[in-house]
Amino acid sequence: MRRCLCALLLSCGPWVWGDVFLRRPADIPSSWERAYHTDIAFQNSKGELELFRSWDSVDLIRIALQNQHGDQLAFVAGEIMGWGLVIEKGSLIRYLVQPLPEGGSWIVRIKEPLRRAGKPGDLPHRHQLDDLPIYPQSIPTFYSHDQGNQVSVEISECNASPAEALNALSQMVEAAGWTPSPINTGGFQVFVKGEKVAFLGAQRGKDGRTRILRLHKPLGVK
Repeated sequence: MRRCLCALLLSCGPWVWGDVFLRRPADIPSSWERAYHTDIAFQNSKGELELFRSWDSVDLIRIALQNQHGDQLAFVAGEIMGWGLVIEKGSLIRYLVQPLPEGGSWIVRIKEPLRRAGKPGDLPHRHQLDDLPIYPQSIPTFYSHDQGNQVSVEISECNASPAEALNALSQMVEAAGWTPSPINTGGFQVFVKGEKVAFLGAQRGKDGRTRILRLHKPLGVK
């Protein structure tokens, strides 16, 4: 599910076209370009997110990170994807490398204070996306808020079927004053309220639990 979320964020998620830029800060490899930078709330912590683009292979990206972080880097590389973790100078730094359709890779870097970072697999303490109704008895499992463009994403789990959860939550959202889009026909629902847009989705996981996606963003944010 986390891979699906990362794919969502990178393909149609909270990047504001006006804030996306390609440049090369002095402290990154010469073959990387920084495409996005913002402060975020992530799970139970707050931190900094950077998005880079590179035409290097995953192995060359691993070597570049090892040159930067030395033995403090823990990195697992697949054929086209990779994951890294660094504890350095009081910070926890996570790396995610994902392929781009046209070639090359996105490199996501999330940095947060170590004292506030949870253990891998920790769940949020509570629902944090308060702009939309919450499905009853659902348990929050992921939360991210982009403080630069005010896009919030929350994923929660429940025992209901995807259709039951989505239908009930959609009714709750409408009752809260949101207008459904006329194109709502399947497992992904879109709503508008003033200058805000909401997205709802529900999908059953391999463990039989239903995952509910709620996304809230301003109009005009791509």
